Amino acid sequence: MATTGKFHSRAKQPKLTGGDHSIEECNHRLHDKYIHFKPMKATDDKEKIQIYDGKETRDLIVPSRQPLDVPAILPNSEFQRLKKQAQVVTLQDRMAMLEEAERQKNALAMESAMRKENLLKAQKRQMAVLGSKLDTVESEAASKNLYLLKRSQDLIIEQDDRVKAANGVILAAKCRAIRNAQISEKKLIEKQLQEENKRLDMMMEQQRQKKIIVEEKKREVDKKKMVRYTKEIKQQMKENELLRLMEMEKIEEESKLLNKALIQMQKEEQQKQQAKKETQAKMREEFKKANVEVENYKLLKLEEQRIAEMRIQQFMKGKAEREEAREKELAAEKAAKEMEIARLRAQQEKAQDYRAQMDEMNALRMYEEKEKEWRDKEKAAALKRKQMVEDLKQCRAKQLEDIRKQQAVALARDEEDFMKVAKVQRMLLDKDLVEKKKREEQKLKHKKELLRQINDKEREKIMQHQEKFEDGKVQRLEYEINDRKVEDYLKDKIDRLRENNVPEQYIKDIERQLKIKKQEK
Repeated sequence: MATTGKFHSRAKQPKLTGGDHSIEECNHRLHDKYIHFKPMKATDDKEKIQIYDGKETRDLIVPSRQPLDVPAILPNSEFQRLKKQAQVVTLQDRMAMLEEAERQKNALAMESAMRKENLLKAQKRQMAVLGSKLDTVESEAASKNLYLLKRSQDLIIEQDDRVKAANGVILAAKCRAIRNAQISEKKLIEKQLQEENKRLDMMMEQQRQKKIIVEEKKREVDKKKMVRYTKEIKQQMKENELLRLMEMEKIEEESKLLNKALIQMQKEEQQKQQAKKETQAKMREEFKKANVEVENYKLLKLEEQRIAEMRIQQFMKGKAEREEAREKELAAEKAAKEMEIARLRAQQEKAQDYRAQMDEMNALRMYEEKEKEWRDKEKAAALKRKQMVEDLKQCRAKQLEDIRKQQAVALARDEEDFMKVAKVQRMLLDKDLVEKKKREEQKLKHKKELLRQINDKEREKIMQHQEKFEDGKVQRLEYEINDRKVEDYLKDKIDRLRENNVPEQYIKDIERQLKIKKQEK
């Protein structure tokens, strides 16, 4: 991408969406530099120093005390955000914000109270219409209330001692009835089991008799079959005997014919053996002749080998004499060569010793020069490192001083902000304490009112009880009504037992124990 400036960055520069020109079209300068200039590296155009930390040399950037004067081009949204964040909220602003929030809260509470009051005024009493859903709901609620009332009365009656005793008697009668029923059922089951066993025994006996009859019939059939099989076997034995005799006669005839054939074969075999013996005798004679010829050939072969060995021995002896003479000549030549080589080697060693001494002197001189040069370099490097360390210490001291100043300023600013916030918090805390005190006073007042109402109610109850106890007739009447209720309740229990098919004898026993008169039908 081409630029109008002298320097340009390798990275692709984005185009600005706002402003009167783009980066590519800008040629504005500041301090002889383009305002959109971006260096190739972060360390370009910055003061640097080198330090040696014992292992390697590093480049450090020296912080600049001059402020950055390169302008920045920001979009409108970023500018508005920075502008908004730059606003400082003062104590008055915070108090105003708190008051506004409290005012809005009170306004909402008043609106809610007004809406509630309007709803209460607008609400009308609804009357249930016969057959409507509301009437159905009310009837169900009424029936449910009646059931609950009846159930509560029953529970109250259940707490009576007579009812508790009656429950025990009824429970004992139930247990006795259940026990007797179980015993009767057990006896009935045993009786049925015995009858079933008898029936099974009878059936098994019948089956056994049937099987006996079947077995007898089967034995008769087997006996008849055995007689028939015996006759058939005897007949087969006779037939087999006849066949065996015929077979023996046939075998005898065949054996006679076979004997004749064997005699003829023996005669032929004897003739063959005689001819074979004659042939073998002729072959033995021929083998003897061949063996004699082989022995003669072996003797000739041994003589030829002896002559050849003698010739080889003579040749080897001559060869050894020639080799011995040759070795003597070679030894003389080798001795002369070794003497010449020793002389030349001595001369060469002398020359090498002189050259080695010269090389050693030259190497020593060069080593001293190199060592001197290295010491000079080390001295210069040490001085340079010392100077760099001193400069670095000064820079660090300046940095520490700047940091301390910045920390002091920041600490003072934080302390001021803290005091402001603490003041606001104290004000809010005082306000909360006042409101809390008001709420406590209201609670205490409400509690006193409730206690007064409770005391009035208790006083009324005590007076009512005193009036009841003063009137003896009312008390006796209550006892009679209670007894009648208990008796009716027990009669209902006995009726439920009859409905559950409890035997009459147990019901009479319960009535006798509870001293309940039998109801007239």
